[in-house]
Amino acid sequence: MPNVAQVLKEEITRLARKEAKAQADPLRRQVRGLRQAVKAHEETIERLEKALNKMVGQSGAAARTSLYAPEQEDASARITPASVRRHRLRLNLSQAELADLLGVSTNTVVRWEAGSSAPRAQHRTALVRLRDLGVREVAKMLED
Repeated sequence: MPNVAQVLKEEITRLARKEAKAQADPLRRQVRGLRQAVKAHEETIERLEKALNKMVGQSGAAARTSLYAPEQEDASARITPASVRRHRLRLNLSQAELADLLGVSTNTVVRWEAGSSAPRAQHRTALVRLRDLGVREVAKMLED
């Protein structure tokens, strides 16, 4: 004859599992729906960020264009590593900000300041024009 206590325990366990499943299933469906909504929102955010970066890139290109306007006499200007650093510090720019302003990589600015490479003619022109700008003008260019 089966143990009554064991049978009762198994029946209670079975009913408890059934009740827990009945309570958890709607929550599972809700969590699944929320995860799908989060995924859709993430995709939307990603698309919007790409569009924003594209728009910012276009306005940043306009600011860089003013630095790169064609004047060949500036291209022959002498730019030393110390002058690049001095003008960057005078304008309160980090190397990354100067790189962004000139449309080059941060490592390029680091190499210019270290003297291991020299700016090309077009970048020399932009650096010469940067000398004539003030802190506010450069900050506005970076905002745009």
